[in-house]
Amino acid sequence: MARLSRTWPNDDANSAITVVRPASGRWESLALLLATLVIIAGVTGYVLLRPQHVGPPAPLSWQVRSFDGLGTVDQAIHSALLPAGEEIIWNNNDTGGWITLERAQAILLPPFYRDAFWKTNGEVHWQLILPGSHLPHAGSVDDHEDDAAAPAVSAVSQATQGQGATVYYGSAGRAPGQSAYLLVIGHAHAGVMWANQATIWVHPDANAPYPDIVKPESLVGKGWRQVIPYDGASEIERVKGNLP
Repeated sequence: MARLSRTWPNDDANSAITVVRPASGRWESLALLLATLVIIAGVTGYVLLRPQHVGPPAPLSWQVRSFDGLGTVDQAIHSALLPAGEEIIWNNNDTGGWITLERAQAILLPPFYRDAFWKTNGEVHWQLILPGSHLPHAGSVDDHEDDAAAPAVSAVSQATQGQGATVYYGSAGRAPGQSAYLLVIGHAHAGVMWANQATIWVHPDANAPYPDIVKPESLVGKGWRQVIPYDGASEIERVKGNLP
């Protein structure tokens, strides 16, 4: 810091200004240099150590991706089951009932509706198993010509007892490499009308029998795998990584 003194006409010009240097000037410069180096080192470390590609979490051993883990036919059935599950849940919330296979025919609800899509994707045989029972609901079996080829519902099923679930079970598909399907709609509490979630499961055997219990740990033990739906943005991120 400079301190200026007042000069008079008769004063010597060389003694008019007196400069007083701060005693701490050297340490301030050193501290500023060290702080700058610390900031540079921190930014460099973050850039070098941060993950280069952060995508969706990897599926567990009992899960399968909807994009790259399913065949063409299974992807088609899964894509139809996703909106169907939402429709079924909203219908249950509004009416307290479930969409039977007969009703699905009336409202043209895929993948249950027997149209060109149904024929192209294996002509899957569908059954509806309601809470509180281990048998298909009356009028909820998707009957067609070759019903004899479809596996029967397990006589000892405990899937929908107690707090159970409503299940749409698809089997006996004819397409090569086709799976069996479960659309499992759970409930928050026994006796409560509101459905809280829907999960989709596949089994590599198109004729896999209806499982005794539809709790996840039991399904996994029977060879069923839960389908994890990723949207298009997540799949692009998984394949190409984060875009700049």
